[in-house]
Amino acid sequence: MENPLAETALTGMRASIIIVSYNALHETTAPCLESIFELTDYPDYEVIVVDNSSSDGTPEYLTRLSAREPRLKCILNSTNRGFAGGNNDALSAASGRFLVLLNNDTRVTRGWLGKFVRLLEGDPGIGLVGPVSNATGNEQEIFTQGSTPEEIAQEGGLWLEAGCCELVPMERVCFFCVATRRDVVARVGGLDEAYGLGFYEDDDYCLRAKNAGYRLVLCEDVFIYHRGSASFDKVPDITKKLMKRNRKLLESKFGLGRYHTRHPRQRYLELIASCLERLKSLGPDRELQYKIENRFRKVEGLRPRGFFKKVLFDRQVHRLKRVFNACIGG
Repeated sequence: MENPLAETALTGMRASIIIVSYNALHETTAPCLESIFELTDYPDYEVIVVDNSSSDGTPEYLTRLSAREPRLKCILNSTNRGFAGGNNDALSAASGRFLVLLNNDTRVTRGWLGKFVRLLEGDPGIGLVGPVSNATGNEQEIFTQGSTPEEIAQEGGLWLEAGCCELVPMERVCFFCVATRRDVVARVGGLDEAYGLGFYEDDDYCLRAKNAGYRLVLCEDVFIYHRGSASFDKVPDITKKLMKRNRKLLESKFGLGRYHTRHPRQRYLELIASCLERLKSLGPDRELQYKIENRFRKVEGLRPRGFFKKVLFDRQVHRLKRVFNACIGG
């Protein structure tokens, strides 16, 4: 597989934020970029937006914005190169030592980029790091109930203010927002463009990074708002076909049987149990209590449908809640 970073030299501590856009300018790309330029306080970064042949005025918007924003670079593709292809185009143009792949349907929060950079700089064993969010489909997702991006961002702020944020080992991280270093991509390679327009290229990359000896972690001290499925929800039939095709491609490539990851509810229960162990040793702790309560609210929304699975799940939750109540004197 072609390596888009193999011949590019390191450039100090600069970070490159990479975004792939395809239509939905005012719903996604424009507010995403606005949040980056307003809230990113890390001093040395560039933003590279690859537009995959949008027809809604996105290329014109990007051209105008780049004329007055020197940190913005635009790559305007004449065809839709998909998620992997678009990101690889940007990786080839990136000058940063630190690289962040960021979906255009996200909004960042203050302090986000510096936290990623310090983490990746301080531990070379970490290959990929992701944030917590409101919509991920795995244990990166915290409980939120706001109905607007602004309300959800406020809830994310409450999570961050609560503190007790740590690094959580991950089986995979979602690529709506993932940070890495140039040396990792130089070793692992670019995203596999065989996955076409999208789906499972992030699973593919996580497997390759782990096989290369890198750790994957969740940084609970970064919250990124994620709208989720902004493009593919409009074409559900295409989505199903792509997912089926690409899952089989992944299974064949890595010699897997039926590829699946553990259900998020099990990971939430494990995270709660881990937090409870610390709570037992620390005694009453408001920040840790907030975090556990948030996880409980999230996992309760994932209650299984099957009778026996439901009974087992309820017993696990009940047992953890008894421990929790004992720890806080409830």
